[in-house]
Amino acid sequence: MVSENKEAKVEVAPEETKGTAVVDVKKEDDENKVWTKVEKEAEYPGGDGAWRNFLQNNLRGEVPVDNGANPGQYQVIVKFIVSREGILSDISCESDPGYGMCAEAIRVIKKTKSWTPANQNGRQVNAYRRQPITFLVEEN
Repeated sequence: MVSENKEAKVEVAPEETKGTAVVDVKKEDDENKVWTKVEKEAEYPGGDGAWRNFLQNNLRGEVPVDNGANPGQYQVIVKFIVSREGILSDISCESDPGYGMCAEAIRVIKKTKSWTPANQNGRQVNAYRRQPITFLVEEN
């Protein structure tokens, strides 16, 4: 015998449409976003080779020696933002072994002008860039 007070319900799960929806991204929402991963990284004019040459020609390798660093290999990691206009900002050291190396790396990176901005989803975006710089102090 079935009770007449019972009610049957059927719940339908929402339809899944994985990967088929078109999402309209509000450009103004992410215009100020700073991306950590992008499809195409920001680039120094002339590419990686020109960037390496710029760093080698402008960094003063004697800075750690002048500040009393012992012989060895020291690495500074500098983090900065390249805006969608190609302008650098928020230049800081993530790792600083001391002896003036962080300040020297920041000084040189601040000298650069007009980078090629990073690209994400076919448009230029603000993006972080990390640059390791190694100083080698040798014994005489």
